[in-house]
Amino acid sequence: MIITISHQKGGVGKSTLAYNIALELARKNNVEVIDLDVQQTVTAYNQIREEMGQTPLPVHIFTMAEELENYFESMDDETIVIVDSGGFDSSLNRFAILVSDFIITPVSSEFTEILGLQKYESILRELSEQSGVSIVTNVVLNKTNPNQKKFDEVNAFINSSKHFSLMDSMMRRRVDFANSVAYGFSVRELDKKSESTKELKEFVKEIKRKVGINDKKKD
Repeated sequence: MIITISHQKGGVGKSTLAYNIALELARKNNVEVIDLDVQQTVTAYNQIREEMGQTPLPVHIFTMAEELENYFESMDDETIVIVDSGGFDSSLNRFAILVSDFIITPVSSEFTEILGLQKYESILRELSEQSGVSIVTNVVLNKTNPNQKKFDEVNAFINSSKHFSLMDSMMRRRVDFANSVAYGFSVRELDKKSESTKELKEFVKEIKRKVGINDKKKD
């Protein structure tokens, strides 16, 4: 199972989201992470995690599509791979989109996000034409203002495209995310009763339901 966190736009919270999803899924599944971001943020979080005495995630770094393809060909059916793609358009990031079983695109609720989504939509359209398969990414509103209730403009644009599917879950902008990664933790590991943890659990539950993940380990 390959789940890719993808958007050609930087600053939308891909790495932090990928890290939290990976750690949440790893509680009951075999999970590995591929870090395609030039900043290697997930790798840095994971190094902090190991330095803090926590069990690190298996994180792999690839710079060529051929290396990535060889990895995917060798992976077993029991492993869930979380791909943190870079915030830019490249052949490597496009390959990750093409081989994914499930794509997640985080966006904020600001109107300017529509401009970034328009660019990303054109990439998905090109890949769909090349592959002969209509590629759909699952858009999650991320880093939104905790007090904001309406997201009409962004939601309307997402719902107008055949390449976007709006997820039910939403991840609000909370200080827990910054505080947790400073220790290499997920938000659940920082505070299992926080609002961030509640939102993460619901988000991962929705991912599991949509891709058909059946947990392999006991909690």
